[in-house]
Amino acid sequence: MTDNDKTSGEAVRGWRGGLSGVVAMTLFAFVCSGLAAWVVWRELTDRHERELASHFEVERAEVVLRIEERFRSYKALLRSGRALFGLAGEIDRAEWRDFVTTLNLVEDFPGIQGFGFTEWIEPETLPAHLARMRREGNANYRVWPEGERDGYSSIIMLEPDDWRNRRAYGYDMYSEPVRRTAMERAVRTGQAALSGRTILVQETESDVQPGVLIYSAVFDRSKPLDTLAQRREALLGWVYMPFRMSDLMRGILGRNSDGVRLRIYDEAEAPGNLLYDSHGGREPEDEPELVSVEHVSLAGREWIARLEALPGYLAPFDARQAELVSIALVGVLFVVVTFSMSLARRRARTLARTSASLRRSEARYGTLVNLAQEGIAATDAQFRLTFVNPSLIEMLGRDESVLIGRALDELWRDGEPESREHLLERLRMGRGKRYEKEIVRGDGRVITALVSDAPLTDDRGGLKGATVVISDITERKDVERRISHLATHDVLTGVPNRLLFGQLLTHAVDQARRYQHRLALLFVDLDRFKEANDEFGHHVGDLLLVEACRRMQGSVRSSDTLGRCGGDEFVVLLPEVDSRADVEIVAEKIRSEIERAFLLDGYEVRISSSIGIALYPEHADDEDGLLRRADEAMYRAKSEGRNSCRYAD
Repeated sequence: MTDNDKTSGEAVRGWRGGLSGVVAMTLFAFVCSGLAAWVVWRELTDRHERELASHFEVERAEVVLRIEERFRSYKALLRSGRALFGLAGEIDRAEWRDFVTTLNLVEDFPGIQGFGFTEWIEPETLPAHLARMRREGNANYRVWPEGERDGYSSIIMLEPDDWRNRRAYGYDMYSEPVRRTAMERAVRTGQAALSGRTILVQETESDVQPGVLIYSAVFDRSKPLDTLAQRREALLGWVYMPFRMSDLMRGILGRNSDGVRLRIYDEAEAPGNLLYDSHGGREPEDEPELVSVEHVSLAGREWIARLEALPGYLAPFDARQAELVSIALVGVLFVVVTFSMSLARRRARTLARTSASLRRSEARYGTLVNLAQEGIAATDAQFRLTFVNPSLIEMLGRDESVLIGRALDELWRDGEPESREHLLERLRMGRGKRYEKEIVRGDGRVITALVSDAPLTDDRGGLKGATVVISDITERKDVERRISHLATHDVLTGVPNRLLFGQLLTHAVDQARRYQHRLALLFVDLDRFKEANDEFGHHVGDLLLVEACRRMQGSVRSSDTLGRCGGDEFVVLLPEVDSRADVEIVAEKIRSEIERAFLLDGYEVRISSSIGIALYPEHADDEDGLLRRADEAMYRAKSEGRNSCRYAD
């Protein structure tokens, strides 16, 4: 073998050795790449499942919160109904209908079957109760089911007066054990009490739903209520609300998610205790992927809410992300094997991955902000708007082009108690704030909003703007105002009721005592009102009360106050008078106005008034004495021929 042949053989062997080394290193790189891709795949899959589990937990919390919030509203409505009986004493069906209509239940509280009153009846008073109800226009009225019991209840008022609710009139709920348990608990505790699972008497043969009822006991407030025996003695009945469970849950939750099944049980997870099933009892073929069980306490009763993520809720993970990561890792390992990637390229690749992550985070944040139901805005350091989400644009009724660049506090109604300088100074100090504001929309309508602001700072801690979240609470504030008005004003006539008038009279007496001036109290009774009410009917009677009230209001001064004590009795407060002549002018105006004929619904109605007058301090020096002396004078005017005015002396 020549030297040339040896040299050629060594070159071939060297080339083959180098090639085998490259192949080995490449195979090693691919093995490492595959292992790394598997690890990344598992990590991304686990993260995806954690995010979905977190979303499921948020959905569970929202279901529980909506149920609790709605039942808090129901208890507030029951308190307002109980307060109506406490203030007005006896309530007839027309007054109850006006009260419930004012609450606007169908629109503000969808899912409620009705709002009613069931009267408590002792066995010895049952014949008198039946006679009274039949005299009021229901000749076929009866308390059912029949039979002798130690006590009865009867549904005598239930609104809305539709065909379902009419089926319940006269029903003795106290005779049924499930309802009776809740009614007894309401009497015992003095609080709202929720019943167990039952079937409402409003149900027919089709679309039968489980139902529940919530009660609040109504007592005679003139009697002591310290012990259970005293509360039973003072019991008048219960204000209550019946619910058909499917209708109730649709009103609370809206449309159900196809991927989530909600079941609600009463006290225990058993088939006989099932109140609601969002999927109508249809069992899925596979086991649920996620399950959450929550115990909810509602008016002395415990509900168990079982939420299940049905098959398909956990959507399959998008493998393209893992493939992209795997390709990137293969590229990195290949560069490592070939030793041709520089430090700069590695840094550039790291920067690219970071930028992509930031873009994804920004996209997720943008999606959340744009889909949020609350209004979200960003401002610059001068509180000028730099960003508004779609919900805020709709809430304010203004185009985005009009809002951007405008100071947010310019939208406040009647200025801002906290000046812009103070607001910016607070934000510079890193303090956010939550407050209510009235905001003027683009169409001129004013809404009430809950505003929360928080400062945005730069790297050096300087203020560069603020993030503001705005929620429209106009509807909630309107409901609060309506309930507050109903608690202090007469439902039929709209004038102050006995409670508010008593407070105004107490204040007027205090002022008269402090500044040494006289005041007058007029007690007005409408003569022959009952005869007119019986002759022409309750509808005309209500119109007569409203028109008489309007005439009396037109007869008094702007500083005077007209109130209704109940029935056909009214009171007028003259907070400051100089002489009896001033009082007699007002009293005579009222008497002559009431004496004029009323034309109501095609009928001519004639009544008159008997007016009693009490002066401070001549006749009494406190509010109770004034009311008593004015009442005595009114009865003297009535006994001496009616249609006249008499002083307490």
